[in-house]
Amino acid sequence: MKIFKIVCFTACALYCAAPSYSSDVPSGRSAKVLHQFALPSFSLANFGYTDGELAVAQANGMPRIDLPAIGSGLQRLAGNYYVGITDRGVALARTTPSPGRAFPLPSFTPTLVFFQAAGDEIIPQAILPIVVDDAGTPATGIPNSATEDTFPFESLTAIAPLPFNQSGLDPEDLHTLQDGNFIVVDEYSPSLAIISETGKVLKRYTPQGVTLPEAAYPVRDRLPAILRQRRANRGFEAVAVSRDGRTAYTMTQSPLGPTGAGTPTRNSRVLRVLRLDITDPLDLQVTGQFVMLLSPATDYPAGNRPQDLKLSAAAWVTDGKLLLIERTDEPNIGGAKLILVDLAGATDVTGLAEAQTLALENSALELASVGITPATTSVVYRNEETPEITDFKLEGLTILNRNDVALSNDNDFGVEAAVASKIWVLRLAEALPSSQ
Repeated sequence: MKIFKIVCFTACALYCAAPSYSSDVPSGRSAKVLHQFALPSFSLANFGYTDGELAVAQANGMPRIDLPAIGSGLQRLAGNYYVGITDRGVALARTTPSPGRAFPLPSFTPTLVFFQAAGDEIIPQAILPIVVDDAGTPATGIPNSATEDTFPFESLTAIAPLPFNQSGLDPEDLHTLQDGNFIVVDEYSPSLAIISETGKVLKRYTPQGVTLPEAAYPVRDRLPAILRQRRANRGFEAVAVSRDGRTAYTMTQSPLGPTGAGTPTRNSRVLRVLRLDITDPLDLQVTGQFVMLLSPATDYPAGNRPQDLKLSAAAWVTDGKLLLIERTDEPNIGGAKLILVDLAGATDVTGLAEAQTLALENSALELASVGITPATTSVVYRNEETPEITDFKLEGLTILNRNDVALSNDNDFGVEAAVASKIWVLRLAEALPSSQ
């Protein structure tokens, strides 16, 4: 892999160099886009792939090789420097000659991208591929097993599937840790991974019973077993880390359980939120499990169903309060919101019998009837406030100060449309809560 010059930040820079909170913004107005940055045409050759590999990928159905998707997760490091992350790469749905997903560039390595946002451009500074061992063997985005995902193929017409890869990752969000490493959430299983500052997977945490014995790195199945009921391609998409670096929160992208006609979980709005002790990231502990409710589908344009809603990113605001991206990317009827979640009065369901099953996701269940109080939620931004943001597939979020946030898109490597990776700096209508 080609490695750009690494931009170095000390722990103090990561946590202290951001501008201090500014004064509250006036109330009674809409959010405003302060700036938009876009990644110019940027060939995947810059990620280390040869012309031959890219030619094969295009022959396998990859439409673009110059629109990398670097915004599945986002964190501001200091000033106008950020880190983003790719997901597993291009994965095209197929139904014939057999169902599965096509991975036209099966060697694609999920990658952290360090960049500067200056002028109107995203300027890459360093590219850090995720590797699985001391030899620097690249990770891939190939699914771990048929249990966790669907069968992978090299193209839309290939007959024989590719082998599964238990070291494969589908990263969706990230955050720096105080020791210089990273915590990354993963769609498969779902799981969390601790990534070193050199890109090596140090440990991966999975739901109980998912041990991945063939993975090239240590795996610990410490997460609640019920998470194995995550919907297809709806694993972890969000992670938030407290300012002191000791606590993290994550949640599945959508409610658990099947969505088939007549199933009790089909129209569920219940999401599980995990609280994690990451004082020692290599000895992560689950310290709480809470529930929150997604918005009603009727809050979005007509045609959206409850199962279309999802969460795509999270950021820590203050103790017990998180900021989340909620969205739907249904064609032509998409929408996105920023949701402020307050866990202060929410019930920790860790020891409840209902938490060990899909009872909580049963749409007919009144949570109050079993003594459960969900987290309090409030909408702090709706995409209608900023019509210039036309991409509803917003997947990266980082808080710049109490008034301003940055959002990034997942452009899916240009599969659906020739859209660049972008960042929008957004001023909210009202300031976020203060820890003071």
